[in-house]
Amino acid sequence: MMESETLSHCLACQSQHFGHYIHTHAMMSAPSAVQYNFDRCNDCGLVFLNPRVAESELSHFYTESYLPYRIEEAWGRYASFVKKDQQNIDNARVKLVQRNHPISANSRILDVGCGKPTFLASLSKTCNAHFIGLDFSAEGWMNDAHAYANLELRTGEIGDLTDDKAMDVITMWHYLEHDYNPQKHLRQLLKVAHSNTKLIVEVPNFDSYTRRRFGKNWSGYHTPRHTALYSPNNIALLLENSGWTVNSIQTHGTLDPYTLHWMSKMEQQQIDWTASMEGRFVKFVMGMMWWWPFYKLQKVKSMGFMTVVATPSKAN
Repeated sequence: MMESETLSHCLACQSQHFGHYIHTHAMMSAPSAVQYNFDRCNDCGLVFLNPRVAESELSHFYTESYLPYRIEEAWGRYASFVKKDQQNIDNARVKLVQRNHPISANSRILDVGCGKPTFLASLSKTCNAHFIGLDFSAEGWMNDAHAYANLELRTGEIGDLTDDKAMDVITMWHYLEHDYNPQKHLRQLLKVAHSNTKLIVEVPNFDSYTRRRFGKNWSGYHTPRHTALYSPNNIALLLENSGWTVNSIQTHGTLDPYTLHWMSKMEQQQIDWTASMEGRFVKFVMGMMWWWPFYKLQKVKSMGFMTVVATPSKAN
């Protein structure tokens, strides 16, 4: 039986007033009868996994059968299309960074939870700067180290950062919803930030169309890998409580919300995520064409994701 830990307070506002919200199954996994509990804070509305799998047990959910780790095997002859989609995501992230902070040769860019560092690689093709990727594991780049030779890639935790020179931009692309100690780690980032550092955070948006549409099968839960599901109000509260001032919150992200819709539909059907996805690709693309009108709406109403930009509070 896996070890677990029970939270006594909300991750965003530290309130001890919370209660059961929903049960979900393990997502993006082989079918299982195991159910997981999410609580909801009575004060700020944060939905969080409780009890949650002990951090020491998380490796069981990031095995070689995990879909993001096996693109070629899972998608077969369509793998090149999936890789192209990742390039489009990376390009969107590059543009977002450039809109929020001018990048020069002296700039220092930190990507927290970089995984396979394709975003930093894409950014490095557009400008000269110091690019740093941080992840708890080197799995994402160890087999392609030569492709990322111009990046400084580190294994470790946020608390391990001791750089004398501050970062100009810090990005978290779908990292924060996995973080077991978000307030602690956001505060630690202040040690490597200056007064104008831009923190860019993208996460699933609990207050979104896809979550309301699919309920307990919403892929944004990504159970049990996601420990917290944020809405605009409580992610702003978390950042403010951690020493950051929110500059803007966008109702969309760089990830395609249709992908979240499709994955939620697959969770509803309880497919075996360890099997081949090749036979599902054509219907996936056909569904994307049906989804087209929703892309226009996401600029005013969240379809599944949100992006937050923040700077250190003046009090720090």
